Amino acid sequence: MNILSSLVTVSAIMLAAATASAQVQNFAPLHQFSTATDGARPQGAVLRDSAGNLYGTTSAGGGAGEGAVYKIDAQGNETVLFSFSAFDSGADPASALIQDQAGNLYGIADEGPGGAGVIYKLSADGKQTLLHSFEGGFNLNPKVPTGGILMDKLGNIFGTTLFGGDGGCDFGCGILFRLDTAGKLHVLHKFAGAEGTQPFGPLIQDSDGNLYGVSRSGGDLSCVDPQFSNSGCGTVFKLSKDNTLTVLHTFHGGRDGSSPQPGLLMDVLGNLYGTTFQGGKSENGLIFRISTKGRYTVLHRFSQKEARNPNGGLVADLAGNLYGTAQLGGGHDLGSTFRLSPTGELTVLHSFKGLDDGAVPFAGLVPDDTGHFFGTAFKNFLIQPVQGGNVFEIRP
Repeated sequence: MNILSSLVTVSAIMLAAATASAQVQNFAPLHQFSTATDGARPQGAVLRDSAGNLYGTTSAGGGAGEGAVYKIDAQGNETVLFSFSAFDSGADPASALIQDQAGNLYGIADEGPGGAGVIYKLSADGKQTLLHSFEGGFNLNPKVPTGGILMDKLGNIFGTTLFGGDGGCDFGCGILFRLDTAGKLHVLHKFAGAEGTQPFGPLIQDSDGNLYGVSRSGGDLSCVDPQFSNSGCGTVFKLSKDNTLTVLHTFHGGRDGSSPQPGLLMDVLGNLYGTTFQGGKSENGLIFRISTKGRYTVLHRFSQKEARNPNGGLVADLAGNLYGTAQLGGGHDLGSTFRLSPTGELTVLHSFKGLDDGAVPFAGLVPDDTGHFFGTAFKNFLIQPVQGGNVFEIRP
């Protein structure tokens, strides 16, 4: 699946969502997770297929309590497709899934039989195949895949690991990898401090095969990110087909932003859009654009009442509106969903209350063909029987 093509598809189906008015949005929880066998605490975005089914992962719950892959059909019925076990299939899946043309699902988990995460395939009938198991230990081997993966038209899988490589970091500063269709892992780039450290997927790919992503730290080594307490406030980078890495922007903290979030958005002209977790106004985070000529522009700096600590994963409509989520902030400081117009006007679509609507959304929104949005909330606070978060829908 080519990510640039996916973004064009998203833009096409989002035309109906280009609302000019600031009308109140209707919010509906579709499924409440418990801490039992149905899963709990989703951290990744949902995947929506052409039939309207939603697929995702939970970082906890499932049969062994170590995470699950779930499906929610168009009628709102949830089915657990797979439950994880660290010793044989992985554990703590915290990222969104991708799907091939045959309907197979692919994803990553933070833990696994090798001690440092897995890449897996899940068939439509719930049979798991481990495509790669990362080995832990006190070494510089690639370990702990992060944020999600990308598949190209040939079936190659691209992603990032938090550790491995070299670059002067303990256990390595992170790598970019390609897993070929034969199951061999190729290291495309090893990060060092000035380029960024701790790259975080998912990557995106343009029509020429270049890859784009973010590192959460590194870059300007005089900048100390207040969230992660390590040197460097992160970078946005490009990796060309010949594996040459170019830093497109180095973050400096403060009004410039700090700790860019994964899931960059590329428009049809090649401009990149994203968010930073902190920096901006009172460390609430911001939305930025990097033009095709490399110019960095801050589009919006959040106030706490709007949103605090955005998560990346922006989507856009044909009118140029951007949509996303933030972990905190909003009317109750439990997170919000928002829309940013091309003129810079921000509208809060929903402020989470910690009731049955959930709290603390960790991932971005996914649209359908009617302009509705789907997302996940990590947990609930105020209703004791429902502590595992939810899947929700916003209806304009």
